[in-house]
Amino acid sequence: MENRINQVVELENGKEYYILKQAVYSGDNYFVAAEVTEDGEDLKENFSILHESKENGESFIEFERDPKTIQILLKHLNIKEG
Repeated sequence: MENRINQVVELENGKEYYILKQAVYSGDNYFVAAEVTEDGEDLKENFSILHESKENGESFIEFERDPKTIQILLKHLNIKEG
């Protein structure tokens, strides 16, 4: 799996996210990411857990919605909810 730490990815909603941390859990790639400001010059204090999946050879990144998976990732990445 490609290392995406320190990269900016654009989601289908058109917003860009800067990858801060990356983890592999149950064979899937997950990211802790901060939303990039509209001008692309800074990061917002809006953090998300993103999930990378592959379909027909293409990679897609979307928000992780499963609370159990999010809790496991936050614990193992040593990130406290706040």
